[in-house]
Amino acid sequence: MGKKGLSALLVIALLCALGYLALRHDQQQAAAPVEQAPWLAAQQDYLGSLQALDIEAPGQPPVRIERHGEDWVVPAKADYPAARQVLADLLRALREARKVEAKTANAQWHARLGLAEQGAEGEQALRLKLQFDGHPDLGLRLGKAAQQGTGQLVRLAGEDQVWLIDRQLNVPPRELDWLDRRISDIPYTDIQRIELRHADGEVLTLNRADAKQYNFAVEQLAGTQKLAFEGAANSVATLFSSLQFADAAPLDQVGFKQPPVLRFSLSGFGGQKLAGALYRQGEQYWLTLGAREGFKVEEVSARPDWAYRLDVDQAQRLMKKLRDLLAKS
Repeated sequence: MGKKGLSALLVIALLCALGYLALRHDQQQAAAPVEQAPWLAAQQDYLGSLQALDIEAPGQPPVRIERHGEDWVVPAKADYPAARQVLADLLRALREARKVEAKTANAQWHARLGLAEQGAEGEQALRLKLQFDGHPDLGLRLGKAAQQGTGQLVRLAGEDQVWLIDRQLNVPPRELDWLDRRISDIPYTDIQRIELRHADGEVLTLNRADAKQYNFAVEQLAGTQKLAFEGAANSVATLFSSLQFADAAPLDQVGFKQPPVLRFSLSGFGGQKLAGALYRQGEQYWLTLGAREGFKVEEVSARPDWAYRLDVDQAQRLMKKLRDLLAKS
């Protein structure tokens, strides 16, 4: 092979090497993470100064959450405490949401993306209005979830530009979902004694000698009677360890027409005390809590001037009688 041929081969080899290196560089650049701008970049510094949040979901009554001092409340529910974690999660998601891709800026396409101001339920956007201390209100429109991944289509109120962001924003549409639904969160190991007094006069008393005794004993158990299983009475105590309401209303709004079907008292190993009653109103069961002593605020959250509707299965667990705990003969 002549010198010219060898030189040509060297040139070709050099070009191939350079082409390979360029291709590798492009691939590495494509694989590198793209810097995505925050969706609400202009509001980042003052999202924490939120004072009120209005939610308008298609087909649902509007919901408003307000800050009262250090607390968050639902004004339409007589200023009942709001679910702080739901609000905190939403604010964090709004702060962290980043733009993935610019979509259409044509308003005629908004209905197909669930971002229209008017239209059928599947076409309308979920509307958010955020009010801040010392800053302009912010209107947001939330549309359909991304077809792939976990993103969501969104836009700002008054703007036609649609953006795909990198997350879905969890905004409960119902007022009930914005309430702090905790009634009690008493550690099971702290509960020593529970007494249930039924309207027909029957009394059921459950107790433990000490915290090391896991299962509750039944004081009314006769010598020949046996429980269905060793922990048959425990379900009454575990109810108070994570009790949430299905609905709530001020006592003066409920207006009970009959005496309670059950009165109960609960005592703890540390001297804690709690008393309450269960009412039946039509086909619904409502719980009220009265005197309490020694419990932390987070252990008994329910207000004494409110009534709390329980699900039927919760009420049935609380209304246990001796015959419900016995082994079948």
